[in-house]
Amino acid sequence: MSSLVKGSLLIAAGTIYKIILTILIDKFLATHLGVEDFGEFKYGITIVLLLSTFCTLGLNSSIIRFLAIQHSFDKRKILISVSLALTAFITFLIVLLGLITPSLFGIDSSFLYATIFFSLNTLYASIYSGLERPKLKVFINDIFGFSVYLLFLWAYFQFFGQSAQIAQAYLGYVGIVFLVNLLAIKSYYKKIRAIDLKTTLIKEYSSYTMPLFGVSVLIILSANLDKVVLNYFVSGEQLGIYYSVFNISNLLPLILTILVFMYLPRMSKILRNGKKNKAALLSSYSSKWTMIMASVFFGAIYFYGKEIIGILYTKDFVSGAEVLQILAFGQWINVSLGFTGQNLLALGDSKRQLYIRLFSFTMGLVLLYFGAKHYGNIGAAISILAALICSNVLQILVLKRMHNFVGYRRQNLFTLSIVVLIGLFLSYLHKSTFFVNLHFVVSIGVDLVIFITALFAVGIIGKKDLKVLKISES
Repeated sequence: MSSLVKGSLLIAAGTIYKIILTILIDKFLATHLGVEDFGEFKYGITIVLLLSTFCTLGLNSSIIRFLAIQHSFDKRKILISVSLALTAFITFLIVLLGLITPSLFGIDSSFLYATIFFSLNTLYASIYSGLERPKLKVFINDIFGFSVYLLFLWAYFQFFGQSAQIAQAYLGYVGIVFLVNLLAIKSYYKKIRAIDLKTTLIKEYSSYTMPLFGVSVLIILSANLDKVVLNYFVSGEQLGIYYSVFNISNLLPLILTILVFMYLPRMSKILRNGKKNKAALLSSYSSKWTMIMASVFFGAIYFYGKEIIGILYTKDFVSGAEVLQILAFGQWINVSLGFTGQNLLALGDSKRQLYIRLFSFTMGLVLLYFGAKHYGNIGAAISILAALICSNVLQILVLKRMHNFVGYRRQNLFTLSIVVLIGLFLSYLHKSTFFVNLHFVVSIGVDLVIFITALFAVGIIGKKDLKVLKISES
C-alpha cells in the first residue's frame, strides 16, 4: 500500500475518532448546559480560534510547504524553532492584552490562557504535515487530545456540577496536548543565532508567509465571523442552535482536512519538479473523490436533518434543520470542488490567494451583516453559502488564467451529472411513500446502497483511480 494511501487512511482514522468524540462532547455539553450556556461556551472557543489565527501569523500554513521541500535536517530545525518561538512570543502579547483589558475579547480568562497552548498545538499539527509524519498528528492531537478533553469535561461535572468555570476543563485539555507535542519532536529544536535569521531560507520563508497570514486570518474569520455577528443580533438560544447545526455541517469539510495533510506537501513537490500534467491529474481525481464523499454526507443531512440534530444534541435544537441544510449545501459545493486553494499555495501563489480571500471575506461580511440583522440564522447561513461559492470560483479562474492550471477533466463533469441525477431520484423516492414506514437509519442505508450501486454501474469508480494513486507515488 502506498504511503499516500497509508497516511490518508491514518489521518482518516484519527479524524473519525475525533468526530465521534466531538459528537459525544457536544452531546454531553448540550445536555448539561442547555441551549443558551452551550452557545456561550462554544462562543468562547470561537474567540480562542480567532485569536490563535492572529498568533500563528500564517506560519501554520507556510511551514507545511517549506518543510516538505527542504532536505536539510538543519534547515528544518531552523524553520521549526523560529516558527515556534515567534508564535509563542506573539501569543503572549495578545493574551497579556486580553488580561489587561478583559472587555476587549469578552471571554473567560481561562479561554485566554488556552489560546497560548491552542496556537502552538495548531503549529505542531502543521509541522507534522510538513514532515509527513501523520502518526504524531493522529495519536497526539486527535486520539490522545480529544480523549483527555472528554475525560476533563466528565470530571468537571462530576466534581463541580456548575458551568461557571467550565472553561478550565478546556484549558487543561489544550495544556496537556501542548506538553506532549513539545516532547514529540524535541530533536528538531535549535538555538537560533542572529546569523540564522539572515539566511536566504528565512527571507524566502518570511516573504511567502506574509500573504498567508492575511489568508489564514480571512479564512478563519470567514468561517467564524457568522457566530460573532449573530452574537449581536440574535438571542443566546438562537446562537446555541446555530452552533449546533454549524458543527454538523462542518463534518463535510473534514473530508478535505483528512486529505490535505498528505495532499499539500505531495502537490508542492510535484509542481516544484515541473510536472504540471501529473499535478492536474492528481487534482482532478482528488476532486472526484471528495465530491463522492461529500455527496454521501450532504444527502444524509438534507433528508434526515431533524433526526440527526435530535440524536447529536437534543430536541431543543431541532428547529435549526433548515439552517443546517443551507450550511451543508455550501460545504458540499466547497468540498466537491476539491483543493482549489491548496493548488494555489502549492504553486507558491500566496499573494493572489490573499486577494481572493480578502474580496470574498468583504462580500461575505456585508451579506452577513444585513442577513443576520434582518433574517437571523437563515440570513447568516445564506451569506456563508454565497462567500464559499465566490471564493472557489475566483480560485479556479486564477489557476486557469495566471498559471494555466486546470485541475478538472471531463470525468469531473460526468461525476457531477451522475451525482445530481441520483440525488433527484432519491428526492423523488423520499417524496413518495417508499420510505414512510422505514426507520431513518434503515432509510439512510437504502440511500447509500442506491448511491454506491449507481456509481459502480456507470463506471465512476474503477481501476483508473488506483492507477492515479500509484502515479502520485512514483
